[in-house]
Amino acid sequence: MAGCVALSLFMVKHLSRITYLYLTIPFIIFCMGWLRLSVAIPVVAVIVWALWQIFKQEQFEQSSPVPVRWLLITALIIGLWVFLSGVGGYAFQNWDHHWRNAVFRDLVTNGWPVTYSSPERGPITMLVYYVGYWLPAALAGRILGWGVANFILFLWTWFGVLLTVLHLNLKLKTSLVKSALLLIFFSGLDVIGTLLFAKDYPTLWPPVQHLEIWSGGDLQYSSFTTQLFWVFNQAVPAWLCIALILSTVRNDAQTLSQKGFVWALSFFFAPLASIGLIPYLMIDFFTLTDWRSFFKSIRVGLLLATGIIFLLSYFFFSSNTAAQERGFQLIALKDLLVFFLLDGGIFWLMLAPSKWRDPRWAVTGILLLLMPFIQLGNGRDFVMRASIAPLFYLMTMVGETILNKVTSRGLIITFYVLLVLGALTPLYEINRSVSRTYEYYVVLDEIQRAQPNVEAATHLEKGGAPELEHPNAILADDIYTLAYMQDKLSKNFIANVRQSLYYRYLSAR
Repeated sequence: MAGCVALSLFMVKHLSRITYLYLTIPFIIFCMGWLRLSVAIPVVAVIVWALWQIFKQEQFEQSSPVPVRWLLITALIIGLWVFLSGVGGYAFQNWDHHWRNAVFRDLVTNGWPVTYSSPERGPITMLVYYVGYWLPAALAGRILGWGVANFILFLWTWFGVLLTVLHLNLKLKTSLVKSALLLIFFSGLDVIGTLLFAKDYPTLWPPVQHLEIWSGGDLQYSSFTTQLFWVFNQAVPAWLCIALILSTVRNDAQTLSQKGFVWALSFFFAPLASIGLIPYLMIDFFTLTDWRSFFKSIRVGLLLATGIIFLLSYFFFSSNTAAQERGFQLIALKDLLVFFLLDGGIFWLMLAPSKWRDPRWAVTGILLLLMPFIQLGNGRDFVMRASIAPLFYLMTMVGETILNKVTSRGLIITFYVLLVLGALTPLYEINRSVSRTYEYYVVLDEIQRAQPNVEAATHLEKGGAPELEHPNAILADDIYTLAYMQDKLSKNFIANVRQSLYYRYLSAR
């Protein structure tokens, strides 16, 4: 027990420092594995220098004391949530894990950078994707094996979500458990969209369906549970970067430089999510209170590290041309208004009486209204991932309003009613995982359980109803390796890099 108390006190006292290390270590690993040493060594030196400048700030933000009991209870709740997400392969995995398992396995079993073909002439094909989140676990797996890699990935995710909740709690000024539950169950009113507008799928029964596709296709603002259960590698670091920025109370040149550094790291982990975060940083920039000391207070090391992280990430990602498709999607006004209102707009309008003076409230509504029109790549990923930041800010503003009781009692009751209805979306996601995991471990015997796939696939059929995916198995592992994949979606992960700036001047050979 004494050890738990000491660990709790250490985390509380050094929360921000631990968070910066958590976010920076994967980038350092990336530099050492993906860049030639003549580039990697000075880059890592600059990053370490920037961290030292951050750590030695005299007025570094610290969290308030947290009772050990509540920290442990919160950690258990979060651990169960992460377990049910499928991260680590211990519970049912949704369709997107086919791709994430393949990326992770290639990071564990292949050389770095992951290269699939390297002829003297012709295409040089590499894995070009947001691999940063997997790197600590993949590094462990390269030494200790696939099973250890998955266990470390589970622990890494668990710890990252716990850090997110601790920072969120700083902003909300409430109990850790309430902060965790808000993150887990906050969602739009997909149950109403399903009831009134869904055609064939989803329906409200059985309570294991994917409610967020009620508007058709991939037009959705994913709940935080859905983000964790489907795209944890982008969601968790994006949440943590946003929560770290939100929990930084001061707004001066020094903290703005730190926020820029955090934003660059968010771009490394989840570029689309980082785009949605830019307007909020612009608000911080234009609301600085002391412009006279701005240039005197800027830390050169932080600015240099921020630029390096962004540029190296950009050169690497841009070597994959699949993400360079850009355009606008036309949406009927009626469909847009219905989607906006049910997937966050009603909450946003209800916040107006208490938040209308806050520019972040206005930016949140504008972003949620405009994002459905924008397309990057060949799908709706921009809508689902760039919305992470405005949804996180929306959740935080709702939490502040109801937990701190800054509006009328009637409005607070209405908020709670809508939050309960919205909570059905994550509950359906959780229930699907519970039911399929229970079926696999308890109902099926050894003969009935599907055997793991060890053959390299070339194509993967698009997922259907998630609750019916890969029957008699919990692992979504049909690809095994990306080396031989030839379908359209594989272009999001594999690229010919021969002519790219990254390969020609930066890549380790």
